Amino acid sequence: MGIIRKLLIFASSNGLIVQAHGPVEHHKAVQIDYKSKHVSLCPHDEAADNRKGVHLEAHGLIGLLSIASSHFLIAITGREQVAQIFGKPIYVVTDVEFLPLSSRDAAVKALATASAASRKDHEPSSDSELSDAESESSKHAAVPDEVSGPHTDDEQDLPRSRSSTSIAQDVLTKKGNFGRFASQWFSRQGWATGTQKAPTSTDAKAQKVAEGDATEAAKPEQKPDKVDGPAPEPQQPSKTSREEVAAMIPKILRSAKLILTSRSCFFSYDFDLTRRMGLLQGKAVPPAKGSLDPLYFWNQRLASPISEAGQDSFVLPIIQGFVGQRSFAVKKTDSTDPDSACVVPTEGDPSQTEGISHAIAHAKEAVAEKPDEMQAFLLTVISRRSVKRAGLRYLRRGIDDEGNCANCVETEQILSTPEWDDTRPIRSFTQVRASIPLYFSQSPYSFKPLPVLLQSEAANKAAMKKHFDGLKSRYGDVQIAVLINKHGSEAAIGEAYDKNLKSLVDANEIQGVDWEWFDFHSECRGMRFDKVQKLVEMLGHNIEKFGETVIERGEVKSQQKGIIRTNCMDCLDRTNVAESAFGQHMLQKALAEAGFGIDLVNDETTTWFNTLWADNGDAISRQYAGTAALKGDFTRTRKRNYQGALNDFSLTLSRYYNNMVNDYFSQAVIDVLLGELSWTAFEDFESSLMSQDPGISINRIRENAIETCRRLVVQDETEDLIHGWTMLAPAVENTLRTLPFQEAVVLLTDAAIYCCKFDWTTEKVASFEKVDLRSVTKVRYGAYITSTFTERQRDETMNVGLVIAYKPGKGSVIRTNTRSLQNSVEPAKAKPEERIDGGTGVLSWLAPKHADPTQALAVKIIPVTPDRKRSVTSQTSTPALETAEHIVDEIRRAIAGESREEQDKVEVEQGDIISLAEAKQRTGYLEQIGYSLKRLVWA
Repeated sequence: MGIIRKLLIFASSNGLIVQAHGPVEHHKAVQIDYKSKHVSLCPHDEAADNRKGVHLEAHGLIGLLSIASSHFLIAITGREQVAQIFGKPIYVVTDVEFLPLSSRDAAVKALATASAASRKDHEPSSDSELSDAESESSKHAAVPDEVSGPHTDDEQDLPRSRSSTSIAQDVLTKKGNFGRFASQWFSRQGWATGTQKAPTSTDAKAQKVAEGDATEAAKPEQKPDKVDGPAPEPQQPSKTSREEVAAMIPKILRSAKLILTSRSCFFSYDFDLTRRMGLLQGKAVPPAKGSLDPLYFWNQRLASPISEAGQDSFVLPIIQGFVGQRSFAVKKTDSTDPDSACVVPTEGDPSQTEGISHAIAHAKEAVAEKPDEMQAFLLTVISRRSVKRAGLRYLRRGIDDEGNCANCVETEQILSTPEWDDTRPIRSFTQVRASIPLYFSQSPYSFKPLPVLLQSEAANKAAMKKHFDGLKSRYGDVQIAVLINKHGSEAAIGEAYDKNLKSLVDANEIQGVDWEWFDFHSECRGMRFDKVQKLVEMLGHNIEKFGETVIERGEVKSQQKGIIRTNCMDCLDRTNVAESAFGQHMLQKALAEAGFGIDLVNDETTTWFNTLWADNGDAISRQYAGTAALKGDFTRTRKRNYQGALNDFSLTLSRYYNNMVNDYFSQAVIDVLLGELSWTAFEDFESSLMSQDPGISINRIRENAIETCRRLVVQDETEDLIHGWTMLAPAVENTLRTLPFQEAVVLLTDAAIYCCKFDWTTEKVASFEKVDLRSVTKVRYGAYITSTFTERQRDETMNVGLVIAYKPGKGSVIRTNTRSLQNSVEPAKAKPEERIDGGTGVLSWLAPKHADPTQALAVKIIPVTPDRKRSVTSQTSTPALETAEHIVDEIRRAIAGESREEQDKVEVEQGDIISLAEAKQRTGYLEQIGYSLKRLVWA
């Protein structure tokens, strides 16, 4: 039956009903239950009875989004045709609706609001009433309906609908946030209390942005009276955690809607956009379960509940990236000269639907008059962004443990006739861009951030091998084109790339991979970007060897045998200039084989080619960096001037702002939409204003750090390692609270305890403190509250630590890794105001009964968080207090041996290290203001 093209969505007493709306499929409907969220077929009679109420027309379903206890059905309510392939229309998503599944009342309310907004948008308007944004959005249709073939009535496009979130609602929402910020800034009581409070009128209006469901989700769940028994394990999301995430739902939905309606998501009912032409054998293959490429099936995770219910006809696969198309005609200016050709001038503006129609009609008339001297063509560019390591600029860099690289985009350039006549060759040329396949990072807070290499050389080579093995299995041989600088901050990472790749090639671990380092800025200095043609010539041999995919009469005559993999630092600006040059070379070559020799560089009638590739670059740049691509003026006009350079500077400032302000939250939303993380990722964001990287195993990194510290710190070969942990430690030794706390490695041997401050960037030990077990006087464990800004930070069951008091001596040292190693048994200096104990070093409850000086080693258990990639309910982990008890028992046995009597002599006590009440008293106004500013900016 294929994918259903138009849907009616309405609410019943049991769930949302989605019914096919068309001449053939009108009888088919599914119901999604409010309680179980189960998807099942809905009887025709029940659907017909409920259809009489309020309903919403939709063009397809993206899937189901689950956040805490709230669930939303995502429906496409706005689309716009941008291309046609084999006469099958290709659409871009322009509007979506999030329909809540909490109750019938919430669903009806959301349906009524969305339906009213849709009807209002469909009303005819005079030209004077159109806003600039609406006028601009109407210019993006690349191919008119009459070119793409006939449509049935149920396939006709609706005008692009506007977002139901108004500017007034956004202002009210921001005002509510600022009000809360201001009230807590100047009030200690505001910070001492929990984050939950009665909503103000502005907060209530903000909740309505979530289409009526977020308010329901934020209500406390009804629980039975408290009974005696063990406390729930921390991995189970508490009521408070759900409430905190539920309060974020309006912002989550706004961010998700912005992503889905940013003209970056494309779909087709009749053509599989996830696979390139060579894999489709040059045919109009419709999207179908089992044949879609999971690397580019962007809503696979969201659509899985519908697909798993066996209702694939309701699932509309989308890709993220770019789809653009231009038609043109070429004629010979001299019939005796096969290389003499030019592009026929078009009538009208090519960016307007009417202009394209006139241009194609004019080209067809000219071709009909002189078929031997003129031919019409259609050029299509499709970019598919990988779902692996997807996300935003500085938050997704380099490679992950599975060999996936950030900002990986497959771009296919297809040359055909406007009618897709298979008696003439259909040519497909594919390229790939992707981040440098190394573990590295760059700070989003720096205007020109330095790339910092991460992890060991062995780990980098292992991940790099996986990456190129994947490319080779997918495309064949690989030609690498590296465009970064050979000098300055980028040189180190380029050299590491070169070194690791050559090492793999020399060891015969990878084959069929060639390397070319083209210093773009040096070669094209003086804004002479046209010199990128030098790179095309340098790679000419492999470009010819790889060739392109050629399809004729439904058969693949030749298959592209390799891929060009281009990258700069971001794989955006320099990369797009180079890729457009490769595409230009292949287009000229294909036209020459057809008998038309044109000059895409100097011919003024070929600016449409530059514009098409510039649009592609802008689209990928907006999805990764939040702005249009730099150097866009050259890509569009093949000319570079200082006005373009100034424009690039303003775009750079915009990227800098986005990196600091918007990206952290948006990255969490992207990870949840793709199913890389569960909704509990927003719990992490609430606490740290960041989220974990699902592609990199933090557990593996910690295991490697423990082994590195053991090798470097434990010098006595007779000393046996009992256990190693990663914990949090104060920034200054012999204190309980000096911020920021650092993740340290703690080693327990049969002779000593080591607390190693580890540089996680360079994987080196920065300093360590050694405590001789014979010098330990007391061990205390219990609640260890170091911050009071979020509910998780105030939870005494999750924030637990231990303090080891010891007498300084020859066996206990503090060593710092400087140019000359220095040993010290003196407590590190810290300002008294930085210590909650008034600068005395330790609290009175740790002081020994005698007058000898005592130092303290304080460490805090890292709260065990569930694997955000899986369901929270399936997780098992050890509560923090139980972990602390286990560590204390290990220390006790190491000191006293296996004798229980000797172990009992070791002084161990359970009690608060820093209680919640004391932490609240010690939280200064500067900390409050700093956290408030971070929330104001990031959250």
